Amino acid sequence: MTSLITLPIRLPLEITWRAAKLGVGVVRAVAGLLERDEPERVVWVMEEEPRDVAPEAVVIVEEEPPPAPEPRHVDSEPTLSYEAGPAEDPGATIHVSAPWDGYDRMRAADIVDRLRVADDATRAVVRLYEQQGKARSSVLAATG
Repeated sequence: MTSLITLPIRLPLEITWRAAKLGVGVVRAVAGLLERDEPERVVWVMEEEPRDVAPEAVVIVEEEPPPAPEPRHVDSEPTLSYEAGPAEDPGATIHVSAPWDGYDRMRAADIVDRLRVADDATRAVVRLYEQQGKARSSVLAATG
C-alpha cells in the first residue's frame, strides 16, 4: 500500500534520473566525437633524402584545416512550441447529467424510494450525480 502512496513521488524522480543518465551519455558521446574531429597534422616527408640537396632545403608541409562555416542568419525570434510541467488541474473531469427528468426537483425521500427498485447502473449514475451536486447523505447511502 505504501508503494501506491509514494508512486507520485517516485515516478517523476525515476524519470528524471533516467533522463539525466541519458543526457550524460549523449554529452560524453558528443565530447568524444569532438575530440576526434580535431584536424590531424599532415606531414610530407621524403623517404630518401636527396644527396645533392642541402638538409636546410627540405620543407615540411602542413595542411591547414578548412575555415569554419559562418553561422546562418536567423530572421525571426524563437517560439515556444511545447511547455513541460504540471497543468493547473491535472485530474480527469467527469460531467454527469441528471439520472432522469425532474430529478433536481425531487425530495431526497422520493429519490431513495425510487432507488430501492432501481438497477445497479442507475444507482451508480445517481451516486456520481449526487456527489457532484447536492451530496445528500440519505441519497448517497441508498446508492451503495
